[in-house]
Amino acid sequence: MSKFSFQLILFFFFGITVAYGQTDSLTFRFGKAQNQHPNTYVLTGKILTEETNEPLQGVGLHVNGAFTGTVTDKYGFYYLTLEPGVHRVTFRHISYIPVFTQVELYDNGVVNLEMTVKSFELDGVVVVSEDPDRNVRNAITGVTKLTTRELRSIPAFMGESDIFKGLQLLPGVSSVGEGTSGINVRGAKTDQNLILMNEAVVLSSNHALGFLSGFNTDVTENFTLYKGNLPANFGGRAGSALNILMRPGDMNAWKGQVGMGTSNGKFLIEGPIASEKASVIAGGRVSNVNWLLNQTQDLDLQQSRINFYDGYLGLTWKLSQGHTMEANTLLTGDRFQFSDQFGYEWSNRVSSLRYKGILGDHLSVSALAADGDFSNAFIDPEGVEAAQVRNGMRYQQGKISATWAKDQLALTGGLEALNYQGKPEKLLPFGLESGVQPEQVDKEKGVEFSGFLSLEQELSATTGLIAGIRYSSFTQLGPDSVYQYRPNAPLIPSNQIGQEVVGSGKVASYSGWEPRISLRQNLTSSLSLKLSYARLYQYVQSVSNTFGPTPIDLWQLSTKYIPPQRSDSFSFGIFKNSTDNRWEYSVDGFYRASQNQVEYRDFAEIFLNPHLETELVLGEGKAYGAEFMVKKNLGIVTGWLAYTYSRSLFRSMSLFQQEQINCNEWFPSNFDKPHEVNFILSRKIYPRGLFNLSANYSTGRPVSAVNASYMLNGGLLVPDYSARNQYRIPDYFRVDASFTVEKVFSKKGDSLNFSIYNLFGRKNAYSIFWQRDGDSQQLRPYRLAILGSIFPSITYSIQWGGAND
Repeated sequence: MSKFSFQLILFFFFGITVAYGQTDSLTFRFGKAQNQHPNTYVLTGKILTEETNEPLQGVGLHVNGAFTGTVTDKYGFYYLTLEPGVHRVTFRHISYIPVFTQVELYDNGVVNLEMTVKSFELDGVVVVSEDPDRNVRNAITGVTKLTTRELRSIPAFMGESDIFKGLQLLPGVSSVGEGTSGINVRGAKTDQNLILMNEAVVLSSNHALGFLSGFNTDVTENFTLYKGNLPANFGGRAGSALNILMRPGDMNAWKGQVGMGTSNGKFLIEGPIASEKASVIAGGRVSNVNWLLNQTQDLDLQQSRINFYDGYLGLTWKLSQGHTMEANTLLTGDRFQFSDQFGYEWSNRVSSLRYKGILGDHLSVSALAADGDFSNAFIDPEGVEAAQVRNGMRYQQGKISATWAKDQLALTGGLEALNYQGKPEKLLPFGLESGVQPEQVDKEKGVEFSGFLSLEQELSATTGLIAGIRYSSFTQLGPDSVYQYRPNAPLIPSNQIGQEVVGSGKVASYSGWEPRISLRQNLTSSLSLKLSYARLYQYVQSVSNTFGPTPIDLWQLSTKYIPPQRSDSFSFGIFKNSTDNRWEYSVDGFYRASQNQVEYRDFAEIFLNPHLETELVLGEGKAYGAEFMVKKNLGIVTGWLAYTYSRSLFRSMSLFQQEQINCNEWFPSNFDKPHEVNFILSRKIYPRGLFNLSANYSTGRPVSAVNASYMLNGGLLVPDYSARNQYRIPDYFRVDASFTVEKVFSKKGDSLNFSIYNLFGRKNAYSIFWQRDGDSQQLRPYRLAILGSIFPSITYSIQWGGAND
């Protein structure tokens, strides 16, 4: 992008900011100044909401900059006694845009006003949307909760707010880099994150090479990330848990929304099936980014295509007082093709039925039944060798739990089961000219059972405790062919001595106890110390020989040769709020030790391999670090500054050289990024604007590099690689900005978003590769950047319907 274009963009942002930053005052005149006046006059009136014309209670009146102590009553009326003269009277409410007036009061006067709900109802980007001192009072360390409204206050790629991209701006959360899906939480692998939709397991959800997730924020309500200690009712992963709650449809009125942007088009509709009894909500997105690829100068990109879609349908029934039933389905899919070289496609469906009921004054129950289906394919589209490799996973989930709560004590217990059926890996011809012969490798099946019990208690006014225990077990089920290997020898194909065919019985089984405990001690009302410990087991994991997870990763169950991962996590934190909870300060340290963590041998053959265990290396991992955060919650300007120091290391532990990496020495994992800094600023621009700026810096990820190369007879150039992950790609730095205006053309509700991804056009490295130049006898390094330029976008959406229609 030219220097002139860059200046034009900055001028555009500055012009809008100035224009929407101006706030007009209303002027009211009562009586004449030259007349004789008593000591006081009465100013009264009624305040209504602009949307519904209903009385607005709790509006505070500020006269000449000072709060008078007067607020509107439940009928919206106020009564104020003032001296004769000119007064600046401001009407303020936490959820409405303030109204500024100038009153020339030389007689009794009446000022009636309508107030407009804030386009961004909360005071800026507030990470914790419940109690303002939640971060101090909550007993669990490392908990992050965001609402959809708060997520929209963060600049996003192509103007689309996204859960995973929002999380990556918080301390302790990162990704391998642009063009990769998933998140790494406190040094854990992406598959060590438990992703839930209303507590139903989601195996994979991402779009457009990982730049967007499959969760449409228009249909989500909030999400909670547990980084440090998982509650006992969550399990099955060795790292973190992300629970995404979907939004129920409106029970009173039909309404909807449509939007169009440079990345996708989307719709939303919701309303009552039976008033106050049942509702429906449906939303969807479809991509429209291919026109951008056509604008590039690169021929390969012009011939490439990115297509994605997602849809969500949710039904809610109020069966009776205190009893609710929910049914929902999430469907996502992608298809990507890079020129005529390669492509992939995948789809994911998660459906669930959930019941929640209150059985008495102290007892509540919930039950869940879910079904998931994940499929993917890698495509080689050209020539007689054109082929596609397909695989996936089907699973069913059942869960029931009950909570008894009274005073300062709550007990929760329940059972959970997951039934996994790996889909066969299939090699199939692609296109009419393909000469590839079909091939198939069957995959494993298994069942995971668990029971849990947890206790939450306020031991005193300053001490809180959350303790739990979870017992989990996994059984691999037949049929399966289990290869036999020579005893006291490495697991390599040449050491195979036979195979055992197992019918429908048990092939392998594992189990273990998973204790969890968190303790909070308040030193003052605004300062607390927290510590926690958790043990976690993981019986299913993704297998990939790439540095970043891709949609063609293979989900692999635990087997006789692939035991479950086990992690032990410790954390200790200090949390401080200012007196008015306007500012938050926190330091949170963590350490995680992992057993049976998987790495891959060099040049591993992952797909269509009936003896996958011969390509894997088992070892131990460790992750440790600290998170520092300063956050401003309230005011016109809000945001945070976060710094994370995090290390993630691995070492193999085999006695055999063939199963060792770096001679069993510790080395950085693919997602080890020691330093990361995130800065978020959100500036309200009344009456209807919001400006957002984000900056992200991180250490470059580790890579294995070519130390030297040798020319053999015949001209063959042979590279000599370094030890595993001995070097790093260049550090990452990116700045994004966005400006959103609400009610641009429609008073009912529309919005226009302008955003710029990679404001300074930095060519951040996605990876480093080595290539021979012409007749040179050396391999030279080259940097590959996915988005190495400024990426502007515009998104417009409009809403309709509601209580007034």
